[in-house]
Amino acid sequence: MPTTTVKTTSTTALKTTVSSLSSSPSLASIPGSTTLTSSTRAAASTTLTSSTKAAASTTLTSSTRAAASTTITSFSTASRAASISTVVGCYADFYPNPRAMSDASTTSASNTPSTCATYCTSLRFPYSGTEYADECYCSTTAPTTVSTACTMACAGDSSKICGGPNAISVIYTTIPILPATNSTKRGLCWPWNNPASSFAFFSPSAIPWLYNWELWDPRAKGTYSIAEYVPMCRTQAEAFKVPAYFSSCYATHLLGFNEPDLPAANGGDYLSPYNASVLWKQYIQPVKTSCGTVLGAPAVTNGVESGWGTDWLQQFFSNCTSPSCSFDFIPLHWYGTSLLDFETYVTQFHSLFVTHPLWITEWQFTDVTSTATANLEKQALQWLDAQSYVVRYAMFGPMNSTNMAGITNGAMVTDDLSGLTNVGKIYAGLM
Repeated sequence: MPTTTVKTTSTTALKTTVSSLSSSPSLASIPGSTTLTSSTRAAASTTLTSSTKAAASTTLTSSTRAAASTTITSFSTASRAASISTVVGCYADFYPNPRAMSDASTTSASNTPSTCATYCTSLRFPYSGTEYADECYCSTTAPTTVSTACTMACAGDSSKICGGPNAISVIYTTIPILPATNSTKRGLCWPWNNPASSFAFFSPSAIPWLYNWELWDPRAKGTYSIAEYVPMCRTQAEAFKVPAYFSSCYATHLLGFNEPDLPAANGGDYLSPYNASVLWKQYIQPVKTSCGTVLGAPAVTNGVESGWGTDWLQQFFSNCTSPSCSFDFIPLHWYGTSLLDFETYVTQFHSLFVTHPLWITEWQFTDVTSTATANLEKQALQWLDAQSYVVRYAMFGPMNSTNMAGITNGAMVTDDLSGLTNVGKIYAGLM
């Protein structure tokens, strides 16, 4: 189960060197994780200097204002559908009291009504607002108090209006409604201390498999007995237990080590690529021979530091060669704030290890509101279901916020354990 340490990483482009991989592709197993990796939100851009803001605050001519008030079109949303944006008007923002629009925000030296609307619709917020030249805010609803103080030129285009001091220029963008979805790819990453009663909130017909970062099966405690259970050899300390657990060939899949690239200083249980391969040959590979078990490679973080992520994985692959060491699929983990970053990372990971199917056994959007998480989740689920090389995935996590290792807005279960949050309802195919 994940610890409460959240490691900050980046999800920039993967290394392009491809290692020779062992074993042939197979649709199979799933790994999970103990310590979360999250990508901190990168600053959208530099903050304007006071002199630049002062220059931007000059009053625009009436003709420029008229031009700025026309309907704005041609923004593309993350849902890949055409959208139309219309200027709603100028509204008061009573900062430092609660903001008029506060679901998401960014600051950019290239800020314009169009770039702000694009940012907000990428998070599936229909209302976008520009303020004080370089600020962009998003919301599901429009402000209510009208203002006439939207007179500042945009930081990214001096011919456009971007609000003013305590005034916000608001735009509404149409966003297509995404339908509820179910997928046989979808699974549950079930922490060891999750109450069995929470199984009742999910349906095996909609989410047909689960893992719990352990070798023991949690299904006997709940109503999920008809779902597929996938065990995991989480750490090097668990490796010697694998032969005993598989003496009866109790599972068709086995997940390898969980985030072995994560140093102890960052809350992980680090295992060198070489030592991982030695343990693999001694304890894990034999169950493939005796039981025909489908093996998943170790699940690494999306860290890009030297020795982390795909760097660790490639070193492991160089030490893990058939027939004494093999695997059938590759799991991966991702934490970050951007849907585009998620899709790019997974796509590049696939390009790097193209001969093997992928299981995304931990993923979640961090540092965004619960509303933004739900919006991004719907788009991500549709995208994952459309990728043939992603054979299974498990979104973190089917639990309440206490177990979410700091990523509280991604919790699928309410804090009082009485039902599902909107994030959980979307994952369960209920909305």
